[in-house]
Amino acid sequence: MAILRRQQTISGRRPLLCAGLVAALACLLPLLVNAQEVPELKITSKRYIVIDADTGEVFAQRGAHDKVAMASLTKVYTTIEALERGHLDQIVTTNDSDVFDPNSSTVMGFGAGESFTLQDLLYGMMLPSGNDAAHAIARALGYHNGDTDPEAVNRFVALMNERIRNMGLTETNLMRPDGWGVKNHYSSAHDLAVFTMYAIKYPMFVDLISTSQYSAADGAYVVTNTNKLLNLGYPGLIGGKTGYDDDAGYCLIEVARRNGNTMISVTLDGVAPDDWYDDNRVLLDYAFEQKESRLSANRPITGEVVVFRDPDAARIIAQATPGASVGGQDSTATGAAAIGAPLATPESTQTPASAGAGADSSGGMNGKLKLAVVVVAVVIAAGVLGSVVGGSGTATASSTD
Repeated sequence: MAILRRQQTISGRRPLLCAGLVAALACLLPLLVNAQEVPELKITSKRYIVIDADTGEVFAQRGAHDKVAMASLTKVYTTIEALERGHLDQIVTTNDSDVFDPNSSTVMGFGAGESFTLQDLLYGMMLPSGNDAAHAIARALGYHNGDTDPEAVNRFVALMNERIRNMGLTETNLMRPDGWGVKNHYSSAHDLAVFTMYAIKYPMFVDLISTSQYSAADGAYVVTNTNKLLNLGYPGLIGGKTGYDDDAGYCLIEVARRNGNTMISVTLDGVAPDDWYDDNRVLLDYAFEQKESRLSANRPITGEVVVFRDPDAARIIAQATPGASVGGQDSTATGAAAIGAPLATPESTQTPASAGAGADSSGGMNGKLKLAVVVVAVVIAAGVLGSVVGGSGTATASSTD
């Protein structure tokens, strides 16, 4: 199997029972093996992961579960909450709290008192990574009667955190909609990749990450995408999102599709000026190569598979079950995440497309069956081995971008 090289690119019965169970467990062990770092790829970013967007198969990762700053990659989370809670054609009028200093922050560039469609602001947030647009979106969509601007923004961020927790993602806590580095604001390469699996089911999200340039409805603002890989002819690139600040370093998400397969790469704390882009190109190439090789050999997925829960289904179940908790995130989360505002029920104009990983992304029924079999096998084997060994003892066990 070929290994990709970095290229120069852009700047009695019991014994029988035990034996049978051990043998079965041995056959299932590959399902428990996590994908690991592939040194041959020479990835310079400190943390990374690359996954199959349709099955959740993990091809390579390093430090993917570290909870770290991620700068403007936060805006991927913000975008989906906005698409769920607003209408693309609704008008948002900016105010003083939405205006950011362009000398210390990436911005769309508007002033107070200007009116935009939500669609304009989404492009202004995702393409040039406008912190001002992110704040305006959160303030407008989080607002309840009588709110101050900070209260409205915090309510929106609390809803973002609720969606993330409902998906079963436990390595993310958000304090701001823009990603500006503050205490207790963090995510992981794993959570970002899994959330992107979910996000690309929204057609508007795909439009946002794949657009190089956009003109606002009134023509007064033209915004350009900060993702340099969009203009470099990388085969099958759909798009992605950049992020940078002093705490996070250079961060990048990229999504590409070839021969009916879609891959997602995430790198955190990369090397400028261009290594962080090259890291993602190499990871995507490696994932496509590995999947093609596996399919050609007619081999099943035997490595790690990432999954997420349908956040809306989780919310409905929780509301119908007194005292139920669907999150899994640390209940001591602070700041905006602790507000716990009640969920509104706005009309959504951008629901996810019905393709790919679906509501419960576990690689389809086959993936779910594998996971279930592994869990059962581990539990049974542990019980048998415990009875053999110990009888009836108890087991122990600064600016973004």
